[in-house]
Amino acid sequence: MRVAVLTTGRQDWGILRSVCVALRDDPDFDLRLLVGGMHCSDRFGRTETLVRADGFSPAETMAWVPDEGEITAAGQSAAALAAVADALRRQTPECLLVVGDRLETIAAVVAATLCLVPVVHLHGGEDTEGAFDNSFRNAITKMSHLHLVSHPDYARRIAAMGEDPAAIHVMGSPALDNLQRSDLATRAELEDLLGLALAPPVVVVTVHPTTLAMTLGAAGGDEVGAVVAAMAAVPATYVITMPNSDPGNEAVRAALQKAAGAPRRTAVEALGERRYWGLLRHADAVLGNSSSGVIEAPALAVPTVNVGDRQRGRIRGPGVIDVGVDAGAMAAALRTALDPSFRQRVRAAEPPFLPGNAAARVLSILRGWSPPSPPRKVSVFQA
Repeated sequence: MRVAVLTTGRQDWGILRSVCVALRDDPDFDLRLLVGGMHCSDRFGRTETLVRADGFSPAETMAWVPDEGEITAAGQSAAALAAVADALRRQTPECLLVVGDRLETIAAVVAATLCLVPVVHLHGGEDTEGAFDNSFRNAITKMSHLHLVSHPDYARRIAAMGEDPAAIHVMGSPALDNLQRSDLATRAELEDLLGLALAPPVVVVTVHPTTLAMTLGAAGGDEVGAVVAAMAAVPATYVITMPNSDPGNEAVRAALQKAAGAPRRTAVEALGERRYWGLLRHADAVLGNSSSGVIEAPALAVPTVNVGDRQRGRIRGPGVIDVGVDAGAMAAALRTALDPSFRQRVRAAEPPFLPGNAAARVLSILRGWSPPSPPRKVSVFQA
């Protein structure tokens, strides 16, 4: 089976990497890796190099995020649609595999629909109420033909949307396959890379724009400003990762870069999965509004202070502390997260997602699936 896989930045490569390794190494599949978006932008760390460092030679590279000037959501989406459509016409895959809910992802799925290429969707059925990605994800679900979800609750949600239950499969999250890697970065390697001693407690900070708030004209600096104030109130070693290309990223980026100038702090554009998971192994807590705080961190029993409503609606484990946009509440929650007794309770709890081997489950489902030709959709609503 000729399978095209789209990756557009560090946010999805950590999820897709193990699946792509399995597809590449299995003679039953012909992987066509489509690399675009933030991967191909110097502004966002040109993480295409990380994909190549993992041993992959992209079938297509597509630069649609400008290195200079304004970055608009509509401009990115339009350019992604055209670039992916051209790539699909050249590669002629039997299906396109995508993950998640981003603006370029829905553009790619529209391109696949127009090119009559069936869509395989990872991580559907989830909720992120604070981002316009939430609407994108549900639209992608309705344009997809095979649904590989991370949790049984998400499978039930997709079935309630009228999708064929036979096309819905619980895989867990392929991101958690990284736990099985033997090459995760050591503390010494990370300290050398970051130029910072990882003296405990170590807190990983990631703040992305809350796109619905940005779109409605809310003050873009409120959330990140409160995070920065909470950091100032709680002494720790802070490793800050930069935001993605969503609308409002410039204000978030500027605030985090300024905050990184204080002692015991550093900021990085992109660590790559080997280093990021290595850092999580040595972290005492996660602070911010990224999905990694509610999916990846719980797999390592690392507590998360989840800020605002960007991830509202997602299933979370007992180590996730939800707080509003209030610096005092964030600081109090972070102190709780760093408390040894709280961390012990988190370690004793069962994580919410299946641990590891998701890539093998994905390939097992793909091997038994016949991509529809033409890719007709039939809704199955149950009374």
